[in-house]
Amino acid sequence: MKRCVRCILPETHPFIKFNKQGICNFCLNHKKIEVKGEESLKDIVSRYRSKSDRPDCVVAFSGGRDSSYGLHYVKKELKMNPIAFTYDWGMVADIARRNQARLVGKLGVEHVVISGDIRKKRRYIKQYIKAWLKRPHLGMVPLFMAGDKPVEYYVTKVAQEYGIGLIFLCRGNELESSEYKWGFLGIKDSEPRGVMHDMAVHRRINFAVKAFWQHILNPSYINRSLFETLFAYWTTYMMRFNFIYLWHYIQWDEKKILSTLREEYNWEIEKDTILTWRTDDGTSPFYNYIYCTVAGFTENDVFRSNQIREGMLTRDEALRIVKEENKPRYEAIRDYLRKVGLDYDEVMKKIDAIPRLYREVTYE
Repeated sequence: MKRCVRCILPETHPFIKFNKQGICNFCLNHKKIEVKGEESLKDIVSRYRSKSDRPDCVVAFSGGRDSSYGLHYVKKELKMNPIAFTYDWGMVADIARRNQARLVGKLGVEHVVISGDIRKKRRYIKQYIKAWLKRPHLGMVPLFMAGDKPVEYYVTKVAQEYGIGLIFLCRGNELESSEYKWGFLGIKDSEPRGVMHDMAVHRRINFAVKAFWQHILNPSYINRSLFETLFAYWTTYMMRFNFIYLWHYIQWDEKKILSTLREEYNWEIEKDTILTWRTDDGTSPFYNYIYCTVAGFTENDVFRSNQIREGMLTRDEALRIVKEENKPRYEAIRDYLRKVGLDYDEVMKKIDAIPRLYREVTYE
């Protein structure tokens, strides 16, 4: 499988092109990530800082690596009094719950959890997967995660109920780009600065049209889960929010983040993988298996390629890391499918039978 000679993106990545030297267009067009700076952030939060012990901001808190550090940073570095907010859509991993408890306990912050109808949410995921397996299309894999999209809607409601005007999201890290997910549906520039909500209007329309067409081609998508799909689209692409994206202001430093979490909070890491990203999400082992099996790469290849362009990793280091990160997490996948009520062997057999976009995955 051909890869860019500068980063590690493969030839199966949507919209990729190589020049005569084997360098991909993503490397050639890359612009260094610029952050607004900590001073700009401090200036903003100073307008909201409480003069008492009352909460003065809300931090969306999944229990994952970025949001855990974000909660720490807002409380310890910015000296704010945050409320941690979690939206439980039925796929918050057990390790995330334990890490959430560690953070809010030691920091002494209030933790508000809004939970969806877990049984219904998981039943919808089952319907999404069963429909997808009838006509597999990589552009429709994000449908499995439709249930978590209302988090921005609910975190805004919580902030309003507490009379708080400042909301932190620890998404928007431009290193952690997921544009390839929409690229398989034919959508370019789907996450400007890492924010789905900021997708250009004409691309939102194009996305809706292409997704609608997939529903026509595969009527199995038209089931009781359709309302949730529409609500996910509405909250993601039609509603307007006013958030502070932490990583638009401060540099993302993997070593600093992990050392802080491990040393100060005994933050837990999964035992079956070297991954520390997305381990809060029970869905990620499943969708990464699909992308790796069918397209020969995962979000890890994209993430590490961005780190190469930013000078954070060498190409050899990135190849060595993703070779480990992309190893299938079979037991995590089995647990995920058990939760949604699907037979592991049956589902995996169908995925393994999907035609590949490559001949052989190589890490070189």
